[in-house]
Amino acid sequence: MIISVLPFELKPGKVEDLKGVFNQYQILEKAIEVEGCRRLMIAQASSNSDQLFVVGIWDDQEAYQRWMDHPERGGGAEELLALVAGGFEPADPAQLWDVLRSLDESDKLSDCR
Repeated sequence: MIISVLPFELKPGKVEDLKGVFNQYQILEKAIEVEGCRRLMIAQASSNSDQLFVVGIWDDQEAYQRWMDHPERGGGAEELLALVAGGFEPADPAQLWDVLRSLDESDKLSDCR
């Protein structure tokens, strides 16, 4: 399992515009349809309201590569470029992180009295 992390440093006050571009082009909706994509989210930094991350959970690097090769990836690129405050290249891949260990709520210990 891997996690993809794509950072966005936005121009001040452009968070809603970014969400609008993602909604208009259905970027997350298209990516989640890719085989091996398990979860996607847009997260906003609590300490910096103009910093966002698109985070994905994928089966493996091959699954993420299927998204990178997807013919509809890159929709809204021009609009996104107008919102970012620095170096952002829509064709660049996200940072990929190997998951070394993972738990979810089904892994909770039963009553430990």
